[in-house]
Amino acid sequence: MKKLILLTTVITFALIFNACGKDDETTKPSINNLEIGHDNSKIGYAGSDFHIEAEIHAPGRIDRIVIEIHYTDSHDYKNEYKNGDHDNEWEFKKTYTDYSGLKNTRFHKHIDIPEDIKTGDYHFHFKVVDEEGYTEEIHEDIEIKGNE
Repeated sequence: MKKLILLTTVITFALIFNACGKDDETTKPSINNLEIGHDNSKIGYAGSDFHIEAEIHAPGRIDRIVIEIHYTDSHDYKNEYKNGDHDNEWEFKKTYTDYSGLKNTRFHKHIDIPEDIKTGDYHFHFKVVDEEGYTEEIHEDIEIKGNE
């Protein structure tokens, strides 16, 4: 009988600890089907707009979405700006809060690219931060071409 009580006690504690562990698990946001540029070309054109679209799932509810775009040669491996020529290098950073509080959404924006910027290779950063502080981020290389 003592073995049965001991076994029951062990199983009960195992179930309690297992259930508590599952309650504490939080899933970070996910970014799916990210489309950068028309038809996901990852190409933008000076003087035009730049298409960005993604499906976002955030169990902890979205707090903000941040997009950053900057010229590739603007930083070194430590993400520190280099000294040198930065003439007309485009830098874009915007925080979107119009999706705050949602668990699932389709993000769709068009960003205006200035006409007189330096063309070439740029870095694109797409970050989702949820209300729990968890983040998911995607980095891509993109190209900005002259107005065609």
